[in-house]
Amino acid sequence: MSSASRCAALGLRVLLAALFLVSAVAKLLAIDDFELYIFSYGFLSLNVSYLAARLCIAAECWLGLMIALGGWRRWINLAALFVLLFFSLFLCYALLVGRTDSCHCMGRLADMPPALSLLKNAVLILLVLVYARLSARLPARRPSAQGGRRRAVLAAALAVATLVGVFSVSVPDNWMFGPEESRYDRALLEHSIGPEGALAAEGLAEGHHMVAFVTRGCPYCRMTREKITSIVKRHHLDPSLVHYYEPSDLPAGLFLQITYGQRPFVVLLDDGHATTTYHYRNINERQVSRFLQ
Repeated sequence: MSSASRCAALGLRVLLAALFLVSAVAKLLAIDDFELYIFSYGFLSLNVSYLAARLCIAAECWLGLMIALGGWRRWINLAALFVLLFFSLFLCYALLVGRTDSCHCMGRLADMPPALSLLKNAVLILLVLVYARLSARLPARRPSAQGGRRRAVLAAALAVATLVGVFSVSVPDNWMFGPEESRYDRALLEHSIGPEGALAAEGLAEGHHMVAFVTRGCPYCRMTREKITSIVKRHHLDPSLVHYYEPSDLPAGLFLQITYGQRPFVVLLDDGHATTTYHYRNINERQVSRFLQ
């Protein structure tokens, strides 16, 4: 094999490893957006979406490390192609159902709608195929039985390390946050939705309602809206039972007086009485769906 081909193979190996690793790290840094994107399709529950997002990141990170190490080139190249084809099929589905929002495959580094992300995957598949062709011509050294076991142990250790690393850096919300009572002025809230309150005309004093206090420009308020919207769609709930209020929707100062400045602040109301409160992290999909049924 010529030195030019060797250099090309090495360059592609470094490039592919870097692209997989950068993509994994970018997703991890924007994990909230990525897990919400997965959940928004309605295939998986919110808790499973937390796990699926992190497993995708760990797999991508492991592939990048294995490509960088250069071991088991044939099998790793096949694994990379499988991952790229799987996500390409998913992106095709996204296009078919009319999704145009970013798939978050590069986190917040770039806005990647499905069509653009599909093009990126096509380029990556081409690069993997070229690298596979070049690397197949490299002289292969057969490792001894002991060397083969060491490589297998190394690959397994890297898989475990990436899993532990991803789940340690970003622990799933349902592992960390359970039911907890938020600090807020319950008496003032219930008075506000009563017959003489500022929100009397909203009809919150009867039946089951979810009320979310949010502000513009707050990223977690935006994601709270997305999470609640996905829960409503997934369980075919009545969207009219969900109410969003910003400071400008209420009399001066009332927003801060009720929430003590916390936002997003979400509360479930049963005939005008507050029963359960949430912040962004601990919204319970099952509890919300049962309450609003």
